[in-house]
Amino acid sequence: LAHLVEAIGRAERARGGRLGDGVAALGELSSFALEERVEAAGQVAYKRVPGSALSLQIPLELASNAAEVAAHEAKEDKRQKLDPAAAPPPDDPVVPLVSFEACLSRYLAVETLENFRGHAGAAKTTRFATFPRVLVVQLSRYYTDADWTAKKMAVAVPVPETLSLEAFRGGGLQPGESPLPDEPNEPAPAPAPAASPQPDEAIVAQLVSMGFSENGARRAALAVSNSSPEAATEWVFAHMEDADFNDPLPPPGSSGQAGGGGGGGGPEASPEAIEMLSAMGFTERQARGALAATGGAVERAADWLFSRTDDLESAVAAALGEGGGGGGGGGAAAAEDDGPGEYDLVGFISHMGSNTSCGHYVCHLKKDGRWVLHNDRKVAVSEAPPLELGYIYCFRRRDA
Repeated sequence: LAHLVEAIGRAERARGGRLGDGVAALGELSSFALEERVEAAGQVAYKRVPGSALSLQIPLELASNAAEVAAHEAKEDKRQKLDPAAAPPPDDPVVPLVSFEACLSRYLAVETLENFRGHAGAAKTTRFATFPRVLVVQLSRYYTDADWTAKKMAVAVPVPETLSLEAFRGGGLQPGESPLPDEPNEPAPAPAPAASPQPDEAIVAQLVSMGFSENGARRAALAVSNSSPEAATEWVFAHMEDADFNDPLPPPGSSGQAGGGGGGGGPEASPEAIEMLSAMGFTERQARGALAATGGAVERAADWLFSRTDDLESAVAAALGEGGGGGGGGGAAAAEDDGPGEYDLVGFISHMGSNTSCGHYVCHLKKDGRWVLHNDRKVAVSEAPPLELGYIYCFRRRDA
């Protein structure tokens, strides 16, 4: 799901203002902030953490029918010992029944930290700083067994169709609380003298074997920051007609060392690099900013962009030396959305099968007050939706 949202987000960024003013991008609908509070030595520290989904563990030890489950398992063990080849009885197995409230309470419970800013036994609690328009909740049904095989929990978690979370909203530093000071910053070691970049000999050898001159191959390797032979080859085809393509590299420290004919390393990003990043879903302005921040290396620029999607425009503005975060190519970051933590369940995804290696995913959506099953081409009203067997649940905020 996270991959799907990110892929759609890239397409939305690439098409700029396609959504129009006032329309939130898909990723913004489920984005929210958590408030982490850590108490140690009578003082507190607060931190906001971005989130896009609420992942809840299922505490099997809190099953309300633990006695019935244990009796059923004992009976099944006895049956298998008496007749291992016999088929299991036709009656439905007894599975643990864990309340949704127990899963949520486990997530919000106090966590003890071994060490926090030099203090042992610090207490950490998590609350909501904001509530998104669409709250995505994932129940962690899948796990890895001792033999490293992926398995699925046989457990029922009845999920309510309404959810009230406002009581779990954080409030930041409270009157009477004393903020915990940050750890003192140790003096940074003196930076070592920067070594002049050298071309990757493996890339140079591969280009020379293709018939290009050694000087041109060295320029190509430096121009793409030794990223890959493929990128260096593309650079060669784009710059082989440059007047200085076959000239020896300038001495170390010279401004023309990293490529010839206006190639990578200069302040002006190459059109080829911009085109490659634009094909990934970014605007030309965003590509220029990333290339400026990474010295023109395309692969590093792509990593730079994907690691800053939470506030990409501000990062691009800083990389381009602009005073503010706005500008073209998609505009400034949207204002933080928040509202009351009151939700209604509008859909959920469930898995039909015993483990992740087999089975089938289906979706239930609530439409006009009725639950509708979407199973490939089959779409039908669901009279008894399996709310207790879902994997991912989507709740809509009531004011959204």
